[in-house]
Amino acid sequence: MEESQGVGAEKALLPPDAEPFPNLVDAALPPGTEPRSPPPPLSQDPSPAPRPRRGLAHAPPRFPIAPRAAYLGASQTPSAFCQALIALSPGTITWGKGHFALGHPPGPSDLPKTLLITAPPPSLLSSSATPAPPLGLCPPPPMEESQGVGAEKALLPPDAEPFPNLVDAALPPGTEPRSPPPHLSQDPSPVPSPARSLARPCTFRGSLLFLPLFSPCLCWRGVLCIFCLPFISSGFAPRVKNRDNFVFENEQLKPDQHRFNWSHLTPLKLKDRSVGLQTEEGAGRNPYFTLEGHEFLIFGGSIHYFRVPRDYWRDRLLKLRACGFNTVSTYVPWNLHEPERGRFDFSGNLDLEAFVLLAAEVGLWVILRPGPYICSEMDLGGLPSRLLQDPASQLRTTNRSFVEAVNKYFDHLIARVVPLQYRKGGPIIAVQVENEYGSFYKDKAYMPYLHQALLKRGIVELLLTSDNTDEVVRGHIKGVLATINLETFKEDSFKHLYKVQSNKPILIMEYWVGWFDTWGNEHMVRNAEEVKSSVSDFIRLGISFNVYMFHGGTNFGFMNGATHVDRHRSVVTSYDYDALLTEAGDYTDKYFKLQELFKYILVTPLPLLPEPTPKTVYPSVDPSLYLPLWDALQYLNRPVVSNIPLNMENLPINNGNGQSYGLVLYETTICSGGRLQADARDVAQVFLNETSLGILADGFQNVDIPKITECQLLRILVENQGRISFSWKIQNQQKGLIGPVTLNNIPLQSFTIYSLELKMSFFERLRSVSWKPVPTHSLGPAFYLSTLKVGSSPQDTFLTLPGWDYGFVFINGRNLGRYWNIGPQETLYLPGAWLQPEDNEIIVFEKKKSGSYIHTTDNPRW
Repeated sequence: MEESQGVGAEKALLPPDAEPFPNLVDAALPPGTEPRSPPPPLSQDPSPAPRPRRGLAHAPPRFPIAPRAAYLGASQTPSAFCQALIALSPGTITWGKGHFALGHPPGPSDLPKTLLITAPPPSLLSSSATPAPPLGLCPPPPMEESQGVGAEKALLPPDAEPFPNLVDAALPPGTEPRSPPPHLSQDPSPVPSPARSLARPCTFRGSLLFLPLFSPCLCWRGVLCIFCLPFISSGFAPRVKNRDNFVFENEQLKPDQHRFNWSHLTPLKLKDRSVGLQTEEGAGRNPYFTLEGHEFLIFGGSIHYFRVPRDYWRDRLLKLRACGFNTVSTYVPWNLHEPERGRFDFSGNLDLEAFVLLAAEVGLWVILRPGPYICSEMDLGGLPSRLLQDPASQLRTTNRSFVEAVNKYFDHLIARVVPLQYRKGGPIIAVQVENEYGSFYKDKAYMPYLHQALLKRGIVELLLTSDNTDEVVRGHIKGVLATINLETFKEDSFKHLYKVQSNKPILIMEYWVGWFDTWGNEHMVRNAEEVKSSVSDFIRLGISFNVYMFHGGTNFGFMNGATHVDRHRSVVTSYDYDALLTEAGDYTDKYFKLQELFKYILVTPLPLLPEPTPKTVYPSVDPSLYLPLWDALQYLNRPVVSNIPLNMENLPINNGNGQSYGLVLYETTICSGGRLQADARDVAQVFLNETSLGILADGFQNVDIPKITECQLLRILVENQGRISFSWKIQNQQKGLIGPVTLNNIPLQSFTIYSLELKMSFFERLRSVSWKPVPTHSLGPAFYLSTLKVGSSPQDTFLTLPGWDYGFVFINGRNLGRYWNIGPQETLYLPGAWLQPEDNEIIVFEKKKSGSYIHTTDNPRW
């Protein structure tokens, strides 16, 4: 509506049954003071108003109102004014970030400089309330009506800033903003019109209206805005990022300001410990974390100790600290730590305790994610494959056999973790219960069971769950902090989280700055500027986060997992993840962009950057010796003899634990040709004696055997390319030959089964073998031997195998992982820490066709 249309226009906005408020101004006057009458133009103009300005009438009224002007005389104190309001009826007065209930009058020193009435007293809405006379307006302050807009500015505090035009700001894109009335925007000259007093501007800050209580007069337009505020605040709330999710911007958390000082909140400096990481609530702000009572934001980054050579742990942690992070998170892989029932390995690269204590020494807190299931793109999500031996066992449920296995593992693992907790003097400030169970959710009793299992074993620090944004409702546990995982920050990212938890601070447990790769697909990358923008948003909104991954490392050996969407696809050897540090620990553009951001928000300077890890190129090697697989069988462990083919997990080896990784060779005798049918997982090469006949793989379960005149040896070499690490499909991840093998629909029997786990002990035995010269053309599975000369000071490098097809590389008996010419990965990372001075043994197990050379490079290739 236009500025000069009078009170009747405002009345048009009210519901038909609206009753006016009593004259709060007159009620506050001293006894004996004659109430002022309103100017005639304001009390007598009932003319209808045109359509109101856009944005003023979007929200339905919460209660009927009739606007009144409020006047505080120069002789009255704010306390007297509030007591007058209190005398009317209980209600609420709100200012800044606090409020007090009417009926409990504050003293003059308790009152703010600004006041906002956010709800009408209930008694004012009753039908018995005395009707108010027509709108009264306070007398003008001691200045002439014709003094112009500058006079009103004189009433503002000296440090007052101009406020935005919130009405025009609420217009849809493309809508032309309304211009202010000419006498406000263009004509500062005196205007003698009686309506001139209507030109006093309303004063907004954010979504709250501020009125100076000590002003001689409060303009009627300001009071009108006060009472209309409940109707329109949803449209004029720039501090609210997402009203449905109650995520508020905090003006004090701006990435361009030095705001945070956590220099005293480090594991080495914080000696007096009692409460650890806690969650707190505060009036008018988002919930937040505290560490030993000090407000704290988690800037976390993921590093998996088992994917990084132990010699490089310190380097990677120092780089995390130097970037500006204060916390490291890591998974704990059950399958690596308990390779056989009751036999635990926490040595060398699996020394969890050493990694955690090193993090504390560097100045980092630790969030531990002990599983038992961790996903992490690992084989079977980090669960031991022996759990698949019993078809009745149900993974990730309260099934008796699964729970018994978890209990025995936790008895050992958690006993190691307890002394490393914050309240015990260690750096662990939080522990995660399982991982992303909302995406699995087979047993509602499972997560509460694990929760209690951790508590009973002595975990006293903050417990949390972690789920994708749309699965958090199913994955959370009562009494445990729910966190979410996401790739991109969106307006509705937290809508499901707030269904289960609206009074806790937000922690993004996995902010995916990249993604993992699978064989045969494109290399996954993520824009560095997008990552910086999202992290900046997190900080501005007071959201804690954990970057997944800060440093991904490598799937050395056979630890990689797999996916199954359209078909089985194994995860590549590199777990580079397009992270802040590369697979080899080198800095990236993402690293420097986040470091630049953190520099501006942290009070204390960041530590100096560690020197980049040197890389080098070594002379190419020419494998000159080889050993066909058939000649190497005698150096394997004794084979299993069975009437039927046994899957990998049920082979009676490794003290009854079966075979977890690698390959299995099945041999039997056949005396005729025909159609061979078998379910091989994941891929199998079929041989007649030493001649390759074809492939059995996902979707291809038949191979034709040519006619033969005498009995011959049928060989089926099956490789486990990695068990699925996510979804309910983990329950059916047995590898090798599954079920019967038939020839012309007749089951074959009498199998000799060789286990090719390719452990270091096997390669030690091969050193005493007489190797053969490499022929001009070599086909079929074979081992190729060569020597890499590195000089006296070994450094990191990358291996490339041009002309080679598919296989694995072993350096001094260590399995570097899988190579495959279909990409996207084209190089294998070779840590200098695993090289010995001068000569190093390289053995390549090639399944199909060998190349001529093995080259090195100082950069990875995709």
